Amino acid sequence: MRHVALQKRPEHASRRPVFSLTAMALALASLSSGVLSAAEQVTKNAAEPVELGATTVTGQALEKPSAHVPGYVAKRNMSATKTDTPITETPQSLSVVTSDEIRDRQSETLGQALSYTPGLTSSSTAFNRNADRFRIRGFEVESGTGGSLRDGLRLQNNSYDGIQEPYGLERVEVIRGAASVLYGQLSPGGMINGVSKRPTETPFHELNMQVGSHDRKQLSADFSGPLAGSDTLSYRLTLLSRDSDTQLDHINDDKFYIAPALTWRPNEDTSLTLLSFYQKTDTRFPAPLPYQMVKGVGDGAFKIGRNDFIGEPDYDDMNGEMSTLGYEFQHHFNENFTLNHKLRYYESDVKFNYLQIQPAPAAIDFSASTGTLLRRYSDRRERARTWASDTNIESKWQLGSVEHTVLVGFDGYDTSYDSHNFRGNAPSLDLTRYNYGQPVVVNRSRAADRGSQIDTLQKGIYLQDQIKFDDKWILLLGGRHDWADQQQEAHSTGTKASQDNEATTYRAGLVYLADNGLAPYISYSESFFPVSVAEVTGQTFDPTEGKQYEVGVRYQPKDSNLLLSAAVYELTQTNVLTFDSNDDPRQTGEVRSRGLELEAKADVTPALSVIATYAYTDARTTKSAIAAEVGQRSNDTPYHQAALWTSYDFINWGIPQLTVGAGARYMGTTQASLMDSAMPAYTLFDAMARYQIDEHWAVTVNASNLTNKSYTQCSFSTCHYGDERTLLTSVNFNW
Repeated sequence: MRHVALQKRPEHASRRPVFSLTAMALALASLSSGVLSAAEQVTKNAAEPVELGATTVTGQALEKPSAHVPGYVAKRNMSATKTDTPITETPQSLSVVTSDEIRDRQSETLGQALSYTPGLTSSSTAFNRNADRFRIRGFEVESGTGGSLRDGLRLQNNSYDGIQEPYGLERVEVIRGAASVLYGQLSPGGMINGVSKRPTETPFHELNMQVGSHDRKQLSADFSGPLAGSDTLSYRLTLLSRDSDTQLDHINDDKFYIAPALTWRPNEDTSLTLLSFYQKTDTRFPAPLPYQMVKGVGDGAFKIGRNDFIGEPDYDDMNGEMSTLGYEFQHHFNENFTLNHKLRYYESDVKFNYLQIQPAPAAIDFSASTGTLLRRYSDRRERARTWASDTNIESKWQLGSVEHTVLVGFDGYDTSYDSHNFRGNAPSLDLTRYNYGQPVVVNRSRAADRGSQIDTLQKGIYLQDQIKFDDKWILLLGGRHDWADQQQEAHSTGTKASQDNEATTYRAGLVYLADNGLAPYISYSESFFPVSVAEVTGQTFDPTEGKQYEVGVRYQPKDSNLLLSAAVYELTQTNVLTFDSNDDPRQTGEVRSRGLELEAKADVTPALSVIATYAYTDARTTKSAIAAEVGQRSNDTPYHQAALWTSYDFINWGIPQLTVGAGARYMGTTQASLMDSAMPAYTLFDAMARYQIDEHWAVTVNASNLTNKSYTQCSFSTCHYGDERTLLTSVNFNW
């Protein structure tokens, strides 16, 4: 175990430092401090000196896949099998980003938290503060494709409801490739599961203060421990408040997040954990730019700069609220049978107004040649209400020398999504003087409403068996059947449409556990995702299907804090909806992805930790109703992608209080499907320095895109500028 994980990263003792003057947060800190009794405080203080010796906290037997893991190397997960399983015994590619890794790089979005993960790409922070949208192995993975999960349950179905706050997460688990057998409708690319911070039995408190680029001010706090006077109840309270501008003119990035949690554990066999959060965001949407008007990309006479805002400060607005309330219940009947049950209610309300350039080719040509930007408004009100549930029985039994872990379950997802969406012409913008202040008149008549009410109900039953024999071989077999129903009513006309689908999916995998720590595996898995009833009104289509073949190997020597992973795969999605030259829908499309992924996470020495990743991805359209699309590369998917992050403690130099980190992220060339030329490759550098003043205080400085590299990310025919250099200074206090 790294020295820093023992001395500077005791469980929850040193987390992401941040700054603000929010009186509410300080009051909550005082309240939480008072919750612990004097006896508990004495117990905590007495326990602190022995924390350096608790090297077994990273031992495989004691690690919990929902609890804090010191350092960067997680060894167990729940997402890939819905059981507490070592990663080396899991026959599918997955990555785990721990809260220490999130903290060390001061990630403010999931995109930043996952930026060192192989096979995954995301947009710049300018876009990702509005939506958690990614591509994994060339396929889009986000809320709209079922790929955004929280604690093993689908969180939302609308990309723009809001993002998951990284500070509220204990870890993020990324499953790459087809994974519908346990979760139902998903993109073939996989899924991203955020694991919420949960109550702990060991008391701790922290305040994090942060200031940085773009007038950023932030305060966050995290408190946990047993409730005073109780042997069965423990709590967690996580809080964040931010007031900030961004690199884009007139776009702010303000947020408030609070997540209370409570665990009741009446005995060692039973637990009930209440999990909730409320999140309010105040920002604006960075409208995508036509590539013809992007500096360094297009050839238009007039360009829109890296910091320029093309909306109206008095009209553009994006305010959203997200809230959840749910629970997780677990009961061990005996050593052979365990009941797991989860239930969550989710709701969101979003006001979403922005101006963008009119997308017609003639309008873009006019804007680029004259400097008079022809604009249109998008005026949206969106509301979602969702129930999600998962119930399963896990049974463990042995027949001769063969051990079985059988999972039988039922899950459901019931959501109502109401969208009102109005579009129309807006006043033009003079790019030579940016003449803001023009009134935007919105037509909100019923006939102009492009939105609809969509109700979705998914139900699924699943069966899985993890079979271990000779203590060397693990055979994973799984199957699932789903029912997916959609009902839509258009607001403008009252027209109703419906679609009912059923799908059966399978998975199988085989792992061999060698004595030297090698764990080669081979697997097959499937996915399905229904075509949206809103895609083509009045027509019914079969769900898209995904099939993946994967061969991989992991290496984890016994008692080491090292995990090396490698995988090659072929992933194919069929039944893709395409439109022919007459704009008629045809379900004849096919997209195929082949690639290689490498990942290393290791504490190389007691002072040095390393994360290294590489991915080669060849993702392209192999069948389409339009011949010209055949062979096109998937958007925002480079052939080559690599990243390296190192963290070093200066204990061998006599300065154990100092830790420095440095990283590099390489993104190879990408091809937007509606652009002739490829986007050039680029490399970004990150850095971190932390000084532990004493056992309570630490100061950290972070820099992302240290050299202020100018780069652009494009998909289809529109682009966003990449993130500028960002500097953050953080102060952390824990007790």
